Formats: sequence, C-alpha cells, structure tokens
Amino acid sequence: MLKHITIVCILVLSGLQLSAQWDVSSDKDEMTGEVSAYCSSKLVSPTERMDFPYSDVKGWLGVGCDGNSEWAYVGFTTAPNLQNTTTEDGYNRISTRIKFDDEVEQITMTQDWSSKFIHFRNDSDIIEKFMTANTILLEMNWYGEGKSYFRFSGSGSTRAITQIRQSCN
Repeated sequence: MLKHITIVCILVLSGLQLSAQWDVSSDKDEMTGEVSAYCSSKLVSPTERMDFPYSDVKGWLGVGCDGNSEWAYVGFTTAPNLQNTTTEDGYNRISTRIKFDDEVEQITMTQDWSSKFIHFRNDSDIIEKFMTANTILLEMNWYGEGKSYFRFSGSGSTRAITQIRQSCN
C-alpha cells in the first residue's frame, strides 16, 4: 500500500512540475536560413474574472530571439484595451507594475495599436528576472475593468530561455 501511495505522489508531483514548464518553438527562414526561437509560459486567466467582452481573455509571457537580439513580451488571446496609456506614433506607452516573487517594480511597456502583444522596454533585465522568479504577477489597467492581474509561473523559464539562446547563436 505504501509503495502505491509513493508512486501516486511521484506521478502527481511530476505532473505539477510538467504543467508549469514553458513551451519552446523555433522558426527558420527558408530564404535566409536565419533562425528565430521563442519560449512562452502557460496560458493564464486573470486572477479575477473580467466581464464581457473580456471574460475569456488569457495571457502568457514570452521571450524571443533571432541571433541579433532578444525581447520579452506578454501576449493575450484578445488585443488588450488598456487605459491610462500614452499615445505615441503607432503605439501606446504603458506604465504599470510587475511583481517578481515579493519584489514590486514600476515598468514601461509598449503596445502597437490593436496588437495582442505588449513588449517590455528593458528586455535584458526582465528576461533575467523571468529566469529567477518563481511567480510573476503583472498588473494591467484594462478599460472598463480597472486593474487586472495575471499570475505566471517562472518554473521552467531558465531551461526554456537557455534553449532558445542556443538556437539563436
């Protein structure tokens, strides 16, 4: 009986560990042979459900590289309609907060108009913090919803980011 309980515990813990892993993908340009690689966290819902039309929105953190640069971003299943942004030429500048484990920071991000992706401005610093944080909490000031929070797992990010870096070198 104890042997069966031990096996079940190992399987459950393995399943939890696998579910927190980041996904890795790559793309090769057939014309130039250049490789781009990406990794992303699992999809998450906001910590509190938003009302229609945003009730099904999910987000994920991502890192990409192409041999020349690396970038960090957050993607959403629906283009975010954020408030209190600064309009620039073709994009909005967003000032918000992010929490890495217990450390809260004020950050700046950019969103091309109507895009589902929001890019972090200080990519290298953010990517390093993705690699060391267990939990990442992002605050988004969603139009009609107020402040919405997305909690991401950092588990598996170090392995995934290391893997895409190897692909891009």
